[in-house]
Amino acid sequence: MIRAIVHQGFIGQAIEYFAVVVGPDVDRRFFFEQISNPRGDVVRYFGGGSELVLNPEGVRFQGNGGIFGEYMFGGHLPVDDLLNDEVVNRLVLFGATSDEKSGGLKFTYNTTGFETYDNLFLQGNAIANYIFFIDDRKKYDDVTDRQSKTLRSAGKLMKRSRRVGIGQFIGLAHEILDSLGEPESTLVMLRVVNLANQKFAEKCREAHTAKLDVDELIADDVELGRVEAYQRERIQIDVIYHDPANQELIDEYKRILASCAGSTINPSARARLMRIRTLSLRNEVPLSIFDTLEEIVLQEPRVATNEAEPDYIESTREILGGFLLGKNIRRKLSSLDMVQLMENKQKAAANRDQTFEELLLETGRQIDEIGREEEDIERLESFGELVTLFDRIDHTTTLINKLAFMDDVELSQEQVRSLLGNMQVFESLRRGLFQQLFIEPIVSNEYVLSYGKKKLYAFTLGMISLENNEASIADVTASISAINRGERAYFAVYNLARRRMSNFYLELNTPEGRETFRREIKGEIGVDDELQELQDVITESLLEEVITKIRLEAFYINQLLPRIIDEQDARLRNDFLSNSGLDRFQIEELETEYFEMRAFPPQLLQAIQHPLVPEREAGAPAK
Repeated sequence: MIRAIVHQGFIGQAIEYFAVVVGPDVDRRFFFEQISNPRGDVVRYFGGGSELVLNPEGVRFQGNGGIFGEYMFGGHLPVDDLLNDEVVNRLVLFGATSDEKSGGLKFTYNTTGFETYDNLFLQGNAIANYIFFIDDRKKYDDVTDRQSKTLRSAGKLMKRSRRVGIGQFIGLAHEILDSLGEPESTLVMLRVVNLANQKFAEKCREAHTAKLDVDELIADDVELGRVEAYQRERIQIDVIYHDPANQELIDEYKRILASCAGSTINPSARARLMRIRTLSLRNEVPLSIFDTLEEIVLQEPRVATNEAEPDYIESTREILGGFLLGKNIRRKLSSLDMVQLMENKQKAAANRDQTFEELLLETGRQIDEIGREEEDIERLESFGELVTLFDRIDHTTTLINKLAFMDDVELSQEQVRSLLGNMQVFESLRRGLFQQLFIEPIVSNEYVLSYGKKKLYAFTLGMISLENNEASIADVTASISAINRGERAYFAVYNLARRRMSNFYLELNTPEGRETFRREIKGEIGVDDELQELQDVITESLLEEVITKIRLEAFYINQLLPRIIDEQDARLRNDFLSNSGLDRFQIEELETEYFEMRAFPPQLLQAIQHPLVPEREAGAPAK
């Protein structure tokens, strides 16, 4: 007995579709036709007063049904859906509108319409979307009753089913029909796929797995080169989000934000959010993901306020507004304008303020609209130069962040050459701008690694030497490699030492104990195959550095931390962090280990790591 009929075909060369029809006597109650016309083939599925028509431009629909598809993390999601871990799909029913009085949905008779493919994949999933209708054999004569019943019976399934995202459309169709509880009804469902976006997503997954640049993989593919920039960004972010390691960080960020929804972010929550952002740098998660989350959870719906905009937004709005003036006004940005915008961009990033990027995107959109109506080469070229400059900023920030926050990161000669070119561009705008924008903010970051600082220092000296023709690009890469070898040696010896020690290293409290420890470690290094290649950098000074750090850890864990906990004195902790030279990551891991061993409540750890600032200390007047 036939339980389903499946069609597969193409609309032109850009769209692939799969049609599945399920229901009783499906071979006799199935209506379909192909129509040829000069614009291209048209495919039509119809029954019970409803129809879906695929034509070269888009999808025409009438009757009951709707559109659904998997949410993409790169786009904006409704807050309720975003904060519900079970909801993974977007669902739009034809004729459904928001009821302002009840806050729910109400259904209208306006269920006829047309959706272009561009809009279908822009508003919905960039790769695949589903369109459906139900032939219920006139069970419901009123289309609003039909839509309401579909929502009640199958809406939850369509919003939550994982089959949607992985393309199991036959099993999905049977599940939807079963959930309706209508033995006589037939479900007609189309899965419409954007082939270029699908191929680009596959390349993104390939690049992400192999840690390659997706642009390199698609360099020779003309078709993928035409994928819209916004869709490329959505797809790339979605691929990054679906990496399990990244998803954990992002979902935790989402949960913290959810606890702050409807209010401001308190200092404790902000500190945790910043911690996740820092950790995400190691996984190469774009910070724009977290910016998008904050915008959705905390600023939707947007409420107009009388608060003045920050200076960096006001000046950005003013400078970008110059692109939209009349044709007779010169739009070439001065070096002062460029520097101002660069500083504004970095200030906006530091404040996680999306307004700057929104202004830039909106200006680009308006320039495109004007460009379609009139030829204005100067406007396009000047704005293009600005976008290229911002690309240089993003590229430079990414590489320098890796150097500072990730272990054992090498710089290739090509990357150094690229950074040198970027630095020369920035320095041509204003002397010292490169240091101001990219080095100083990272050095002042409390989570920057100690070896990261060394690499930044070596990198800065190397770039200066390159400019003065006192060193080669190979010299710069070699200096970073040397520090990486020292870093690997340090952590190899450190980890070896930690494995040998117990009771938080009490035997290092005496000169004799330290000498015995040094002798034993040297002996183990001599027979450890993994350390053979690092023998030349495992020097007396490196051993002394390891011993000193371990003693500092022992002092902190055995003497200082118990006092900090008893007295709840976060200032004492901060003084130690500032003066010990230990990485903050390292101290926080030791604190976590200490608390777990003693089964202390995690809230106590949170209180000392991220204390609330008392009102008097925050600068409030004495009462």
